[in-house]
Amino acid sequence: MQGLAEYIMRGRRQATLVVGLSVAIPLLFWFGAVVLALVILRRGLSEGLPVAVWGGLPALAWAMLGDPTPLLLLLGTGLLAALLRERSNWQWVALAAAPLGLVCALLLLALLNEPMVALATELQKVMPQVLGELGKDLSEADMARLQGLMLPILAGLTGAVHAVMALASLIMARAWQARLFNPGGFREEFHRLRLKGWMAVALLLLAILGPQFGSLAMLAPVATVPLLVAGIALVHGVVGIKQASVAWLIVMYVALVIAAQMLVPLIMLLAFIDSLFDFRSRLAPVSGAGDDDESNGQG
Repeated sequence: MQGLAEYIMRGRRQATLVVGLSVAIPLLFWFGAVVLALVILRRGLSEGLPVAVWGGLPALAWAMLGDPTPLLLLLGTGLLAALLRERSNWQWVALAAAPLGLVCALLLLALLNEPMVALATELQKVMPQVLGELGKDLSEADMARLQGLMLPILAGLTGAVHAVMALASLIMARAWQARLFNPGGFREEFHRLRLKGWMAVALLLLAILGPQFGSLAMLAPVATVPLLVAGIALVHGVVGIKQASVAWLIVMYVALVIAAQMLVPLIMLLAFIDSLFDFRSRLAPVSGAGDDDESNGQG
């Protein structure tokens, strides 16, 4: 990785080549987003913008062929990287993932309207079977309302997934940058990621109230992304403070894959409570307490 990073940092042409090749190869487009984020974090948006424009041409081609995901991921990750370099604060980057997810949801709904409508229609048909006994207690009006929410929620979920992928690509780029130029720096700043109280309250209200207003239901899934990331950072931080085994983190990620429906709400709830009470400052030794609002920029 050291050699590849040195090649990427050698100049704009080299970085553009790596981004372009990565985006052009199916299922490797995420690495192009990581490389672009690394360039922006290290050299700034002025250097990263030409790399995004020319290296992103294959992503534009994929979008024209009907797959806008590489293009959305490249642009979304680049914007988050520029924000992180400017603010040096993961709070605002995590929060920015929500509007990013909403923009992705709206674009995907516009660009892939027919397949998304078809999928929503199929899900509407099987909803009574999925709800089981609970569905029998719902009136026809309530069932119709739930089915009407299917399309905006589906769009919101796809937008949320794109926002998560953009955040994951940025995290990988920041970790790569820290490993090369500031060993241990990323671990410290990620472990301290905690949303402000007003951020968590606003996000929770959007997640709860969004489905009550028809098409605004797409706000609910994207509003969960910052809470989920903050919750994962909380677990990492607590494991680090307690110097516990990395096995706890492995268990968490495996559980996220096989039991997401149960674990994701729990992690979000922990992030919400932590935004109000700051668990890590209570667990950490006095000499290790930190201020979440300090800048964590890396040169």
